[in-house]
Amino acid sequence: MNRLCVETRGIGNWRERLAKPDGQWKRSYSALETAVSWEPASGTSAGLPEPIGDLFCGTAYSDPTLILAIAEHKVPLPGGNADSQCDVWALVNTKTGAVSLSVEAKAKEPFGQDDEPLAKWLVAGRSEKSRQNRKVRWDYIKEHLPDAGTDGYSQVAYQLLHRCAAAVIEARRIRLLNAAFIVQAFESPPESFEAFSRLCQAMGLKAERGRLQITAIGNICLGIGWVDCPFATDKKIAVVV
Repeated sequence: MNRLCVETRGIGNWRERLAKPDGQWKRSYSALETAVSWEPASGTSAGLPEPIGDLFCGTAYSDPTLILAIAEHKVPLPGGNADSQCDVWALVNTKTGAVSLSVEAKAKEPFGQDDEPLAKWLVAGRSEKSRQNRKVRWDYIKEHLPDAGTDGYSQVAYQLLHRCAAAVIEARRIRLLNAAFIVQAFESPPESFEAFSRLCQAMGLKAERGRLQITAIGNICLGIGWVDCPFATDKKIAVVV
């Protein structure tokens, strides 16, 4: 994880941070849509895309103001070399205090390969060493999620689990007491919300569009939410290109 950040000069800087920019940087794909959503919003008083700001209002995280946001922020995980790469990680000031926010943006893409559930992911390694690494990784991730019992997360998409944990990992790293995980959906299919619902159910929460649910992990308050966003218009894209 590189601790040095450079201010963006438009959405082109977001493209540079993608793992596969040629395939991911297209209209109606989450990478470009997220950049178009966040880049102009950073210049507003709240600094957040309006649907995300609205999600915080009326909760313990009311009066949100963006302190900083990092596109494609990498959060190290043990058990291998792959990090959890948040589409956006942000530090948001709220009435309760600063919040570590991880955002998973989705358009037509599933949550990982075929919405791969944790139970399948754990045994999918090609070697015994790989499977051991996956267990090490999961043991670390679940330390940063609310307790769901032995098999509570088994049918939840692995990608959702480590992205959610990333918010808590970063909160603990910088000694915050508040974290939030939000799915920013761009006309995502019903299957994606169903996958998100399984995460909420495992945590004992009711999944609702446009409403932030609050739970806890140790001494950290954790918000979980889903926001629906439209695809960017030609006019919006022209402003930020």
